[in-house]
Amino acid sequence: MRWKNAVASTALVTIFATESFAAERFACAEYFAATPAGQKKAQAGVKGTLIFDENSKKVEFLNPKGAPAFSINYDAVHAMQYEKTSQPRYVAAVAISPAFLLTRSKKHYLTIEYNDPAGEAHSVIVRLNKKHARAAVATATAQTSKSMEQIEEK
Repeated sequence: MRWKNAVASTALVTIFATESFAAERFACAEYFAATPAGQKKAQAGVKGTLIFDENSKKVEFLNPKGAPAFSINYDAVHAMQYEKTSQPRYVAAVAISPAFLLTRSKKHYLTIEYNDPAGEAHSVIVRLNKKHARAAVATATAQTSKSMEQIEEK
């Protein structure tokens, strides 16, 4: 009986280990629909998970229900841009203390420009969690083999 449990445990560990190395997942991301000029629209973002899947050669964004908001083949990507912005914390300064004017909130954005199968140019904008921003940028660069343009706003 013990050997059956050991075999079952080994099989489960192997399956989960294989699945975890198949794709890089970055939770707590937010997807914004972009205009043709590459600017984000005024609509509310969709929270979810950004996934770089090395096996299927795709970058995907899944909403909390698991439905894909977008799926882009690595071959279709023609440019990527990482932007780090910072803004004064006005609301906290008014509500809590004026000392918050001395601090700035930082946001990290990844813009992916790609061509759809019909050849039309599109772009997607994903706001990254600050804890995962560097890893997501490194993964995007490594897996797509595209260079990353970096913009830092102060």
